[in-house]
Amino acid sequence: MILTDKQSLILCAVVVLGFSISGIIGILGNYVIVAVLLILFLLVVINLFTNKKLFEKEQKSQEAAEETVTALNEEDIL
Repeated sequence: MILTDKQSLILCAVVVLGFSISGIIGILGNYVIVAVLLILFLLVVINLFTNKKLFEKEQKSQEAAEETVTALNEEDIL
C-alpha cells in the first residue's frame, strides 16, 4: 500500500491534531485513542520507507536506461 504525497500530508496532520486535541482534552489516558494515533503514525513511517525504496529503484532503472541510450548513441557515431 502506497500513499500519495497529499494523502501522507493529510494523515500527518490528522496524527498531529489528534495528539494535540487529545492532550488538551485529557483523553490520552484512553488506550484506544493512543492505539489509533500510534497506528496512524506507524502507517506514515512505513509509507515513508516504502516510498524511499521505490524511489531508489526507479532512479536506478532510469540511470540504466540513460546509460543504454548513451551507449547506443556512441555506437551510431562510430
